[in-house]
Amino acid sequence: MKELALSLPGGYSISPPGGIPQNGMTSGENLLQAALTITFTIAIALFIAFIVYSGIQWAISGGDKQKLQQARSRITFSIIGLIVVLAAFFIVRIVFTVLGGSGTPGLFFPNTP
Repeated sequence: MKELALSLPGGYSISPPGGIPQNGMTSGENLLQAALTITFTIAIALFIAFIVYSGIQWAISGGDKQKLQQARSRITFSIIGLIVVLAAFFIVRIVFTVLGGSGTPGLFFPNTP
């Protein structure tokens, strides 16, 4: 953590803010946490983008049953995809905890020991 700490003349030092990993991202747990967080964030962004895009398509379908059905299908598949991502996230957390990890702190369980 010395890389992020600031030492001033006279023995004063400024500690880094809390929440920054002490040893960098060297352990598998920290790497898994970062990968899951990034994947989950991308999945949420894609979900929102597909829902907005499908809603716009639905609104401008003009009564065309085929376009309406495509928009409805895209919304359904977006919701199913989000549920799959959430389920995978929780399954990984459960498996990791059962195998002896402390759980990946972060997204849903920030105070996991």
